[in-house]
Amino acid sequence: MKYEEFFEMAKEKGLSSAQLILTRSRATTIATFNQTVDKYKVADDQTVIASGIYEGRYGSCTTDRLERSTYAWLVEQIIKAAKTNGQLSKIDFFEGSPKYTKRTVFKKELAQKAPGEAIEDLMDLEKMTRQRDERISDFMAQYHYSEHTSELHNSKGLNLKNKTNYFLYAASAFANDGDNKKSYDSIIWGNDLSAFSKEKMVNEIIDGLFAQFGAAPCKSGKYPTVLRHDVFADFVDVMVGSADAESVQKKSSFLAGKINEKVASSKVTISERPLDKGPFFTYFDSEGVARQNKDIVKKGVLQTYLYNRETALKDGAKTTGNASYRGGKIAVGYTNLIMKPSKKGFEEMIAPIKEGVYITSIQGLGTGMNETNGDFSCQASGYMIRAGKVAEPLTLITLGGNVLKMFGDIKDIDSKNEFMPDGIGCPDVFVKSMSIGGK
Repeated sequence: MKYEEFFEMAKEKGLSSAQLILTRSRATTIATFNQTVDKYKVADDQTVIASGIYEGRYGSCTTDRLERSTYAWLVEQIIKAAKTNGQLSKIDFFEGSPKYTKRTVFKKELAQKAPGEAIEDLMDLEKMTRQRDERISDFMAQYHYSEHTSELHNSKGLNLKNKTNYFLYAASAFANDGDNKKSYDSIIWGNDLSAFSKEKMVNEIIDGLFAQFGAAPCKSGKYPTVLRHDVFADFVDVMVGSADAESVQKKSSFLAGKINEKVASSKVTISERPLDKGPFFTYFDSEGVARQNKDIVKKGVLQTYLYNRETALKDGAKTTGNASYRGGKIAVGYTNLIMKPSKKGFEEMIAPIKEGVYITSIQGLGTGMNETNGDFSCQASGYMIRAGKVAEPLTLITLGGNVLKMFGDIKDIDSKNEFMPDGIGCPDVFVKSMSIGGK
């Protein structure tokens, strides 16, 4: 669909420039519980963000329809929003980058997978798990398929489009440990169906579920601490989020004033890689700026803040292609964060630990985090490490510290990088010492 008519109408009504961002998501979700399909949902959603500059002020509106009959209404809403905006816009819409790295990452075989086949997979997961151990009381499983299309068109002549898709299998098993009910979740996802293995999921569920039996808190104190990849991914998110130039400019980030300074152990390199093939591939940001792979922290040194065009203008810097439309404004976002792993396996990494803690789950980091200074406290669970081996399970403990100190105290890193559906890939990490609250 071509949108010249919308841009012509916008110009006739006094808009000096205008832009359309369209996102369309198609998804199928199937869930089972104890061998019964209890959810089957197909969704097809579209969001349109129409924006423009009127009398020097920016205005925008959102709708789920974009047809010729809605053009006049969209222009009217943009003008109304611009009139209520007290500030003159410092930048116009983007004319385009010299070069874009375009790739085809959409997998047709994912889109063609039959729902009946997915249901059979979910039923098999439960049967195989229950066959492994009769103590399983309840079992939940889910298949999710999603495809996402994003487009950006503006009156400067910019026309961009990106399309991706992915699958996700998730399963949760439950069993009673005395009066307490334990559970364990397993997820396999991506855009390569060959990564899905029923045997792998079942083995992980059985091992993870029954390893929790008999869990108790440890003694409070400072311990050598290993953070599992998904736990550490939450802290990577906090670290990179603090590199948001807007937060830095407002002095509300613990990374303010730390460009080219050491903010982590020299073992730590964190990159944003939006151009890597996969479900998070995207070659342009919400302003139409070409995206690039880049190091954010390299060998412990902070390389850059993350900019959109407006925050870059304020600092006299160049945009890093991290514009993200949120809450009616252009903010900063990031995707496909990767922390560089080492060549050392997990067993070798923990071998020197005489007595330590392996954290496999945390809760409440968002409410327990001070984003200005990096102090945090959250609930946690996991296992003791004794004589270089994972030992008895732990529960009802707390993990506390400071993000910058924790990153600075990273002593070793695992060799296996695990990706989570939130777009962060991390290995397990060994932190020299952390505060653990227990009994």
